[in-house]
Amino acid sequence: MISLLKLSKRILILFIFVSLSSLVLSEPKDIWKQSQEITIKENQNKKIENSENNLNKDLPQTTFDKEKLNLSVNEISQSEEINDQELIFGLYEPEDTKINLNFWSDVDNNLYSRVFETLLNKEKNSLVAVSEKVLFSKSNINVFEDKGEGHLSFIADWLINNQKMKLIDQVIDQNKIINKNAKLLKFLFTHYLSLGQIDKACSYTKLMTVDVQSIDLEKYKIFCLINNKKIKQAQSQLELTRETSSLDNFFVGKVNFLTGISDQKSDINFDNVFYTHLTLMTNDSLELKYNNFSKSKELRNYFFKSNLANKLLDDAMKDTSPDKKKELNDLVIFLERSVNEDLYPYKKILDIYKKYNFSFNQLFQVEDAVKNLRRPESHAILYQAMLLAQKPDIKLKILNNFKDKLTVNGLEKIAEPVYYLELEKIYSTNPDLIDQKIVEKIKNFKISEENKDKSFNNNYFFSSEIKKLLDKKLTKKDKKKILNLLEDFDKKIKEKSYKLTNKDIALINILDVQKIDLPKSMSDVIYNKEIYIPNEIFNSIEKKLNDEAILKTLLFIADLDETKNNYTRDILAIIKIFDNINLDSLKTTFINSEFSL
Repeated sequence: MISLLKLSKRILILFIFVSLSSLVLSEPKDIWKQSQEITIKENQNKKIENSENNLNKDLPQTTFDKEKLNLSVNEISQSEEINDQELIFGLYEPEDTKINLNFWSDVDNNLYSRVFETLLNKEKNSLVAVSEKVLFSKSNINVFEDKGEGHLSFIADWLINNQKMKLIDQVIDQNKIINKNAKLLKFLFTHYLSLGQIDKACSYTKLMTVDVQSIDLEKYKIFCLINNKKIKQAQSQLELTRETSSLDNFFVGKVNFLTGISDQKSDINFDNVFYTHLTLMTNDSLELKYNNFSKSKELRNYFFKSNLANKLLDDAMKDTSPDKKKELNDLVIFLERSVNEDLYPYKKILDIYKKYNFSFNQLFQVEDAVKNLRRPESHAILYQAMLLAQKPDIKLKILNNFKDKLTVNGLEKIAEPVYYLELEKIYSTNPDLIDQKIVEKIKNFKISEENKDKSFNNNYFFSSEIKKLLDKKLTKKDKKKILNLLEDFDKKIKEKSYKLTNKDIALINILDVQKIDLPKSMSDVIYNKEIYIPNEIFNSIEKKLNDEAILKTLLFIADLDETKNNYTRDILAIIKIFDNINLDSLKTTFINSEFSL
């Protein structure tokens, strides 16, 4: 019995031990299962996030809210309100521009309004360049009462006015907050649509944030869905939009036709680029007229980029009967004006001039014929007669008349290249016919054309590489080259073959202030009077209100006038301001942009 009792006890202990062991071992299994479920959920979440990121891969990086959290424990309350939020907007680092992160915090409202009004109404190169550095130096825009909403609206207007497309993309890429501005997104869509870049235009409709309310942008989104052959989504989006907004019959009709709901093409509409594009998409046989596209630059852009101009011109040239001649002439006048907007190449205008028909007597007695002809026929006959003239002196006379006629009609971008290139041909065979001053102008024109897209133009002192002497990092080799250029100008000035302009004189004085050794020929134009900073700006600097001083300097730059005698004095005052508040970056930007073609 005793042994059996002992055995039963042992069996009971063993049973309890096994039971406890199985209980203990079961817990890790549950935990592992939970861990797997969490991991799967996390992975699924990541996949969803990655999927959303892929869908929004065109979206810019977000502007961040830098929250300063108070993590200390308070005896009364363990929760503290989040305060001192910073909403950072901009491109350029404050350490590079030397502009304070809280630049806008102490700016007077009246000064702020004056500056914005000036920046939106002045197109001066140096003002635009310096204001860009100021406006897009990274700053906290949460200092505004409206949390920067009005400020960003101004920024959008400034970007639209100046149409710096690369800068706009940079700003959008690094500052998601500006996507709340419907006006900017609408501008970007219509701008690229006018250039025929539909995919690029549609990419901006993806940047709309939920809180952007714009019926036009909703229309663009629907159009872009159709353009990407997402017909069902476009139909759904149309119905969804119609539930909350009132859409015009023209747009609804076009969408219904393009999505196959209706076979009615609806009306035609040339009020804007978007409706013009919808009209042309749905009306293949429409008879076009150039004046359908004359209302805005975007419409004119669309007219030329979509090859409609050439099609219309070809059709007009096929029928040159007296009844149709006025239509042709009106179209050519429109094309001539478009050359001045860089929308149409001047060489194509010359080809059109060649296609006009004139009698032998008209060409032979061109001066009399011109009196009885209106533009563009008067331009065409002069151009043809100039090409046909065999004697250089007669060719030169007609060429001068051609240039004068075009210049009077405001068509310098056609007149100048033809004039100088034809003069060069005459000079190569008959140099005695061309005055040396004219020869110099021919050279200058050619150099200007070659340097159009370059940072420096050595044809003029103020725009030449001489500006590089102000660069402290200039190598000895480059410095020697530029000093030789300085000597060349010195020689020309002494020989009176180069006349100094007000901009030249101002740059000479900047070089003098920066202790650059200058030739004696330039000593006569050195400004020897005391340079005073305007009182309004000086007072701000004295009070250590440098941010305020910078904005007032922008207003000062806006009033610069190179035709006035005080131009050099004012330029030196601006340089002195930048030196006083240690803004070398803005000074360099100002000089490079003010002294350029």
